[in-house]
Order: sequence, then C-alpha cells, then structure tokens
Amino acid sequence: MALEEYSRKRDSMGEIAGGKAAVKKAAAGKRGDGLNELVRRYPGVQLATLVDHPPEGAEWLHEIKFDGYRLLGFVSGGETRLMTRNGKDWTSKFPSLTGALVKLMVKDAVLDMEAVVLDAEGKSSFQKLQEALGDGGDPEKIIAYVFDLLHLNGEDLTRLPLIERKEKLRALLGVSQRTTLRYSEHVAGHGNEMYAQACKKGLEGIVSKQRDAPYVAGRQRSWLKTKCFQRQEFLILGFSAARTGKRALGAMYLGYRDKGELRYAGKVGTGFSMKSASELAGRLAKLAIKKPILTRAETGMSAREWESVQWVKPVLLCEVTFTEWTKDGRIRHPSFQGLREDKDPESVRKETPVPAPKSAGLVVGGVTITHPDRVISETGNITKGALAEYYAGVAALLLPRIVRRPLSLLRCPSGIDEQCFYQRNPGRGLGPDVKPFEFRHKGKKYEYLYIEDEKGLLGLIQMGAIEIHPWGATIDAIDYPDRLIFDLDPSPDVQFEALKLGAEDLHRRLKKRGLESVLKCTGGKGLHVTVPLAAKDKWADVKSFAASIAGEMVTAAPEAYIATMSKAKRSGKIFIDYLRNDYTATAIADYSVRARPGAPVAVPLEWKELNGLKAADQFLMEDVLKRVKNKTSDPYSSIRGQTIPRLS
Repeated sequence: MALEEYSRKRDSMGEIAGGKAAVKKAAAGKRGDGLNELVRRYPGVQLATLVDHPPEGAEWLHEIKFDGYRLLGFVSGGETRLMTRNGKDWTSKFPSLTGALVKLMVKDAVLDMEAVVLDAEGKSSFQKLQEALGDGGDPEKIIAYVFDLLHLNGEDLTRLPLIERKEKLRALLGVSQRTTLRYSEHVAGHGNEMYAQACKKGLEGIVSKQRDAPYVAGRQRSWLKTKCFQRQEFLILGFSAARTGKRALGAMYLGYRDKGELRYAGKVGTGFSMKSASELAGRLAKLAIKKPILTRAETGMSAREWESVQWVKPVLLCEVTFTEWTKDGRIRHPSFQGLREDKDPESVRKETPVPAPKSAGLVVGGVTITHPDRVISETGNITKGALAEYYAGVAALLLPRIVRRPLSLLRCPSGIDEQCFYQRNPGRGLGPDVKPFEFRHKGKKYEYLYIEDEKGLLGLIQMGAIEIHPWGATIDAIDYPDRLIFDLDPSPDVQFEALKLGAEDLHRRLKKRGLESVLKCTGGKGLHVTVPLAAKDKWADVKSFAASIAGEMVTAAPEAYIATMSKAKRSGKIFIDYLRNDYTATAIADYSVRARPGAPVAVPLEWKELNGLKAADQFLMEDVLKRVKNKTSDPYSSIRGQTIPRLS
C-alpha cells in the first residue's frame, strides 16, 4: 500500500524542464557572486547511516532510495550550478536539470536531489544513467528526484524540521503532469511495510528520515538507509583480460580502506557490456602500475591468477551488488553496476549495518519521549530519556522561571556532541503544547514560542531541546521585565576565585541600594547575579540602571572589570554583561541543562554557598535532583516586590 501510494503521487507531478535556450542561458558567461556565495555556504550533503531494518514510529518519514548521482542544485540570479557530494562541478553533464532549475520562480535556492534515468518499469537504473552520460548518450533523458530544500529566497532552511522543508519544496516544484524535477514523496510510519514492497519490486531500498530533524551535512542518525540487497562502492585495485571471447575485460579486483590500510574484497567479472568493458579496460590501462598493491597472501589468489593481474593506482571507484560477505572477507556473486566518479576514493569503507533505533518510547509527564536510549552526550553516557526525566524532576522549580515567557531554545537533535542550533520560532515540529507569540516593538514584528505547563516543557525536550533561554518578561507584560540580570563573564586567564570576589562585590553594591539578588552558576564558565523585580519598571530604565552599576564597578576597579564587549581589551578581566536587560535578550534558565560535555546545569544558589563553590559548571543533573529531593530552599522565595532605584 505504501509503495503504491508513493508511485501514484510520483507520477502525478508536473513538468518544469526548460528548453535548450534556457540551458544555454544558464551556462553562458561568468557565474555571479551570489551563486558562488551559495555554493560556499552549502558545501556538503547529509548522508544516511546504514541500518539492518527500517525504524518504526510516526516520527519517521520513508522515501524510496534512488539509484543515481547525488547532487546539490544551486540557483541564483538566473544562473545555476550542480555540485556532487564531494564538491565536483557537474553542471555541464546535466542540461535537462540545469534547464529545469533555471525555470524555477525563485530569487535563489539550494535543492538536494538524485539524478536518475528510469527504466521501462519506472525504476531508477544506475547503468542507464551512465549510458545517458557516456559517449553517444542522451543526457536529456535524465531527471531528478528532489527530496530536500536547504535554502530559499535568501533564507537558510536547514534548521527547520524536515517536514517543513518538504512542504516548502512541494510548493516550489508545483504540480502538473510530468516533471524533470520531481518531488520525492514519502510515507509517514509503515517503515517495514514500505521496505518489504520496495524489495519485492526490485528497488535498492528505502531511506528513513526523522520528520522534525534539521539538515546537518555529513553522516547522521536522523537519516537511515535500509538496503534490499548488498551494494556498495569499491576501489578498483587491478584488472585482467578476458581469457576467451572478444570482451576486453575479464575481471576487476576490488578493495576498500580499513583504518588507512587497503583490504582485498574479491573480484567482479559480470555486469559489463562489450562497450563498457572496452571503455573500462582503456581507462584502467592508463592507471597501470608495476608493483602490486597487495601481497599474494592477502588476496588468496593462485599463482596463475596472480600473474594475470594488472595492478592500477587505486583512484577509481565502482559500484557493485553482491549477495553477502564470505567468512574470509570476500564478496559473493558480485555484479558490476558502474563507475562512481561523484565520491571520494579515500572514503570507501566496508559498509556494515547498525541496529535500527528502537521504536518504543518512554512516557514522562504524559509526553512520549521517542528513542529514550539515544545517547545525547558521550561524556557521562547521558541519554535522551535521562534528560527528560531530569526536566520532569525539576519542573516544579523550573516552570515558574519559564512559563508564558518568550523562549529561545538550543536544540541538539543528534546530541550535544553534534551540531546544535538556536530556535525561537514555534514551527510545526515542536508539538501542540508549544505556543506561538507575536508582538511588535518599534515597528518590527517578533515571533517567539512559549509554553504553559510541564507538557510543553517535555515537548521541547522530545524535539531535541537541551538549553532553555527565557526572556526577562512574560508575554502578559512584555514591556515590563520582572528580573534584572548581570552576567559575569571571565576572561580565560581569570581564576574562579577572582570571579567569586566579583560576584560578592556586585552583591554588596546592589544591597546598598536596597536590592536583594540571587546567585547562579551558569553551567558554563561564568556566574549570574539576578535581581527579582515587581514588573513595574520598563526595559530602558532597567537597562540604564544595570549599565550604571556596571560602570561604577569598572570605575572602582578598571584592572578587574570591563563593561564593553571588546574581546581585545578583556584579557585578565571580568566582563560585566548588563546587555541581557533589553528586548530580545535572553539568559540561560535556572535549572536548564547546558549543551556541554557531561551536561552541566545552571543552578540558582544561596549567597552563603558562594564560598564553597569550586566551578560554575560543577553541578550535574544527578546533583541537582538530589538538591531538589533534599528540598534545598528556593533562593527566590523570600524576595518580593522590588523596583529599581531612580537614577540621580
């Protein structure tokens, strides 16, 4: 059912291809600066991890795995470029795709696609693609399935959830009867069913993608591939002539790299046509070398076969299908599919599938946390499930600091050790308990997200949020902050004891003005001093007061403090950052985990705890949960109704 649905949608897509005039226009002249800048900004593609079976769950979208060349298509100012996964410019090889790209109604765009040629049954065929690209071939037969949109009209889309990127892609490509650029349809859930049907129809396999994950270049676990049969690239190490008949090539001898060393994988002697065998023999002859790359013992060849091999420089890649690996590390029943000139020879490894992620979720606070066993920090072996349980454990103390406030999140969908990004817009990938909030300030519109309860908090964690950064005001009184924050940020050469003295100095100065404050370890390298307010002072007044205190400290001890952001002048000093007291400025929330090795926590403290403090990142999740269990007092509980003094 899933595959038939995919096929119907695929065949209903529209024609976008341009004619020869469009191709000539795109290829003519020097490419513009805008196009070059786009290519520079998006140098690589996201790659899928091979797994032993498809993942299950509605959070996974499944697409057909196409059999072609992976390309990034760039469009800017009426010009186009097509780049392979390893950075080669192949624009001239694909006039049909270039013509289609230049016809898109966009200022600029970056599309991720697979160039293919379809056989009589509508399946992508790598061999037919190579024929279309070869001498005497017809490159106009080449189409592309487009499965991702990285950039559109000046906007980087890589941080958006996949499902949002695909919605924008579908709208961009449009719909009519046939297309050169075809939208790659997907099926949500039903991974095993779609995989079974793909294999039954003789397709290569499927690719499964997390619907809410960002686009991250390199091999990731948010994209998984499941193959119907064994197939991978190999280095060509040598060749031999055919013993009988007129075919120019008898076999090619294959290998791969293992920790920098070449390993022998066997030979392939089928899958060649007379024409392709002749072309291959000619290319390989030009790469011939005298000294064998491997020893005879490493290959297990007979003396007769060993003498027949002509060794070559290991720079050409070919793709081979086979049934299995033998116990001695050779491929069984191999068949040559074609050369792979779009990949780096140094990257060829033996592909070994890893277990697919478990589909069972962990229910925390009424929210299902998928893949709770996923490790989000190698340091401490911290899992996504443990993170969710931590946030549920501190929710009673954390929620009063973040509910109904505009939030910025640091999301790390692949874990703390991988690429993370900030997000403040709600987006559709964050669940129903995450709300949108829009407002205007000085003629500019702002859009943020906020939550109202524990379900909202855990919904953020489910979608890969690690850090939570709230505003200093609620959405109900957005112009009136209810906290004033000083961020004491030390230069790397400042000792922590000096930072503690700076915090105590600030504490005393505030107290002289009748203001009680709360100390906080940030979970990073600095300390925060927070003054709770009654939400009666406007942002400008709060910021001016904070600036005056910072200026007073710099005047009193210029050798110890600085209140400007100039890194060149900060050596040996503590930066008193008062700029967090303004519109759009945020600060790390009390009890928020930090996206740092070991996942330290930002913790509010009593001032009496300052003396025994060892570091700003000394508290881990288990430490904080013990504090909560032991009912350590809330340092905010006794502070009420403060307003800032009027500046003279």
